Parts: sequence; structure tokens; C-alpha cells
Amino acid sequence: MTTPRPIKPLRAVFLDVGDTIMHPNPSWEHVYAMAFEEFGVEVTIEDLQRALRAAYRHGGWGLEEGFEPSEEATFRRTMEIDRVALAELGLGPLPEAFFRRLSELFMVTSHWHIFPDVYPALVELRQRGLVVATLSNWVWNLPELLHALDLVRHFDFIAASARIGFEKPHPRIFAWALEQAGVSAGEALHVGDHVDADVRGALAAGMDAVLIDRWSRHTSDELPAGVPRIGSLTELLPIVDARLVAAKAS
Repeated sequence: MTTPRPIKPLRAVFLDVGDTIMHPNPSWEHVYAMAFEEFGVEVTIEDLQRALRAAYRHGGWGLEEGFEPSEEATFRRTMEIDRVALAELGLGPLPEAFFRRLSELFMVTSHWHIFPDVYPALVELRQRGLVVATLSNWVWNLPELLHALDLVRHFDFIAASARIGFEKPHPRIFAWALEQAGVSAGEALHVGDHVDADVRGALAAGMDAVLIDRWSRHTSDELPAGVPRIGSLTELLPIVDARLVAAKAS
């Protein structure tokens, strides 16, 4: 008879940022549209949505290897991807000033909506004695943005891919977060909205994963076996509690 392996205690929860804890207000495309309007360019929200989703389908820049972790390099990478996406719509070449302005608009706090379940869930996770951190494919200024939104105080640290030099699903970004948290992969859980970058990336790094699907874009059969799919962070808490209880009982 095979003895079941003990379940490792859960000691850390990592959260993706975009579409997990917050979302541009009212959408990514509307913030782009603001910049276009300032520069006298006409484009429909529908066209922007199609182009941007295609460009960022990887859940990030789509870089499989490491890259230079600097603010300027981050801006250049993002500008290049945006230029390619917008060229597909017949827009461009747009000046660098347009993309600088776009970056500024994404730093305006009123252009972000924090999901109402986020603050209570973060408090509950911290009350359980867990390390709580962000782990996101994001540009350089994520810490500054979360500070402006009064979110940074809820996290033990901020892991932004632009500052680490690797993006999800690369195992190095998960390893970086685990080292910062001081936990092993088996003691951590990652929550995010992207099946490949978040779920498969975390599983490949030896962590447990949860898909948050706020707009019901996925079905359970798209996920690896055993990966929960939730619609809000409120639904995460019973999953966390079940893991904590199971670890104590094993």
C-alpha cells in the first residue's frame, strides 16, 4: 500500500495584476483611444480590441528568453509591439511622443478599476499569515502605479517582469518570486487570468495554480486537470483554506 505524500503547507499566494486585481477603466482599448484622440487619429474601439488582443495574446511581450530589465528597454519593447499591432490597422508610423503619452495615460489612477473583491480578499489572505505578492508581466512602473492606487501596502513585494528580465511563463520569474518569498514551489499558489502565462507557467515551476476568469472566457476543459477556475478572488479563499486544512491533517 502506497502512503500518500504529505501536503506541503501553503505559505505564499502570488497574484497576477491585469484582469486579476484591476482593469483599465473602462478598457485597455479606451485608454489607447484617448491617446489617439489627442494626436488626431481616428480608430474604432472594436478595431483596437482586435489588434491589441492579437499582439498581446501571449499575456506579455511574447519573449521566450531573458531581456534587459530597464525602464527604457521596457518602453522600447512595448512601443515596438504596439507599432506592429497598429500597423495592421493601417495606423502609423506614429511618433515616439504618442507612445510616451500613452504610458502617461496608463499611470492616471482614474483610468484603473480595482475589482471590489480585491481589498477584502487581500486582507483575508494576510490574516491567514501568508506571504502575498504580485507576479505580473508588466512594464517598469508597476510599483509606482500600485502605490498611487493604494494597493502596494497589501503586498509583501511586487514582481514586475520588466524589472526581473523574464516574463511568465518563463520559470525564472517564478523562481525569482519564490526566492523573494522565502518559500519552495510546493508551498506557493499562483492566481492569474492567462492559461499559458499564469496557469501552465506556474505548474511548470512546480507551483499550484488557479485561473481567475472574470468574464467567463474559458471553460474548465481548457485547463490542466485539477486547476480550479474562479470568477472572483472571493472564490479563492475557500481554495486557500482547504489547502491549509489539508496540510495540517497530512
